[in-house]
Amino acid sequence: MDKQKAAGIAEQIIEKIGGKENISSITHCATRLRFKLKDFDKADKDAASKIKGVVTAMVSGGQFQVVIGNEVADVFDEVQSITGITGQAIDVVEKDDLKVKNKGIDVLIDLVTNIFTPILPALIGAGMIRALLMLCTQFGILTASSGTYIVINEAYNAVFNFLPVYVAYTSAKRFKCNEMIAVALALALVSATIANGIASEEGLRFLGIKLSKPTQGYGSAIIPMIVIVWFMSVVEHFCQKHIHQVARNILTPLIELAVVTPLMFLVFGPIFSALQSGIGSAYTAIYNMSPVLTGFVLGGLWQVLVVFGLHWGIVPIGQINLANYGRNTINAVTGPSNWSQAGAALGVALRSKNPDIKETALSAGVTGIFSITEPAIYGVNLKYKKPFYIAVGCAAVAGAIAGAGNAAALAGGPVGILSFPLFIGEGFMFFVIAMFVALIGSCALTYLFGYDPRNDAE
Repeated sequence: MDKQKAAGIAEQIIEKIGGKENISSITHCATRLRFKLKDFDKADKDAASKIKGVVTAMVSGGQFQVVIGNEVADVFDEVQSITGITGQAIDVVEKDDLKVKNKGIDVLIDLVTNIFTPILPALIGAGMIRALLMLCTQFGILTASSGTYIVINEAYNAVFNFLPVYVAYTSAKRFKCNEMIAVALALALVSATIANGIASEEGLRFLGIKLSKPTQGYGSAIIPMIVIVWFMSVVEHFCQKHIHQVARNILTPLIELAVVTPLMFLVFGPIFSALQSGIGSAYTAIYNMSPVLTGFVLGGLWQVLVVFGLHWGIVPIGQINLANYGRNTINAVTGPSNWSQAGAALGVALRSKNPDIKETALSAGVTGIFSITEPAIYGVNLKYKKPFYIAVGCAAVAGAIAGAGNAAALAGGPVGILSFPLFIGEGFMFFVIAMFVALIGSCALTYLFGYDPRNDAE
C-alpha cells in the first residue's frame, strides 16, 4: 500500500475512534490494528467499518480492533506517525485499565494476546523452518545428522526450546516492569547447568531444600513464566515506591533477582508447571474420550472463536501439548477451518459477477489458503452470512476427519498450504483429506447455495 493511501486510512480511523487523545496504546497482528481506548463510547464501530480499505471493525478482548488485511503494517506505521505513539508504547496496559469496564474474560484475552501476539512471527518462522527441514529429509535432500540440517534447525530450537525467554520479555512489557531482568530470570529458568544439577544422582539443593523440575524441563514453561514475571513486577513496583531514588537503580534489580530467582525454582516453577501439565492432560483426556467429537466441536467452533478473539484461550494449550507429548492435535482439528473459510470466499468469487466482489473474494480466498483468514471472514463470509455458516459446517466435518485419524502437528506454526510437512506422521492422510474436504466442500456448497446473486447489485 502506498504511503498516501495508508495515511488517508489512518487519519479516518483515528477520527472514528475518538481522536488520538482517546488512544491509550496500539499494536497490530497479521491483519488487525488493535487499539486500547480510554473511552470506548467515543468510538464509532459502524463508521470505522465503512472506511474504504477497512474490512471491518469490532470491540473484542478489551480492544477496538480494525481489520485491514495484509497491508495492516503500512496503516499501523501511519497511525503511529499521526498519533505520536511509538512502538515502545504497544502492548503496555496501565494498572487502571484492568479496573474499568472490562469483563473477566476480556482481561484474560487481553493478557494472552498482549503476551503472545509479539511472539507470533518467531513461532511462525520457526514452524516454517521445521516444515522445510521435514521436506528436505523426506525427499533425501538432507539428513538429520548433517551440518546443514543442524545449523538451520537451531533457528527452530532457539524459539521452541527457549520459549520462556520470549514470554518473559513480552510479559514484562505487559506488566510494565524491567524486560532485561525478566529475560535474565527466564534464562536462569531454562539453564542447562541447573537442569543437569537437578537431574543428577545427588540432586541440587538451595539452602538445603532439594530442587525439582518437570519431566520435560522448563523449556515450555509458558504459564509459570507469566506468573513469575507478574510477581517480579510486584517486587519491582514495591522497590520503586519504597527505595530512595539515589539507591533505587542499584538495589531494585538486586532485590528482584535475589528474591524472585529462588522462589522461581522453589514455588512458582513447580506449582505452575504442574498446573500447566494438568491443563494439557485435561485436554488430552477429553480428546482421547472421542477424537472425532472433539475434532467436530473444535473444528466447527474455531473460526467463531477467532471472530471474538476467544481462540487465544486455547492456543497456549496446543503449545503445552506439543511440549508434553511432542504432538499438537489442536492444530490438526482446527487447521482445516482456515481452508473452509478460504473455500467459502472462493465460492463467492466464482459465483459473483460483480468485479469488485469477485476481486475481494478471490484475494481473501487465496490469503486464507496461506492461513490468514480475517480477510475471508470479515470481508466476505460474514458479510454475506451463508458462506460463513457453510464454512463452519465444513470445518466441523473436516475437524472430525482429522480427529478420526489422530492427526497432529509435530511442530508449531500456522496451518496453511506451506505447513503440510508439519503433520507428517500418524494421521497425515486424514489431515490432508480434512483440509481438502474443508476447501472444496465449502467452495462448492457456497457456489451452489451460499451466495445470493442479488448481492452483485450492491
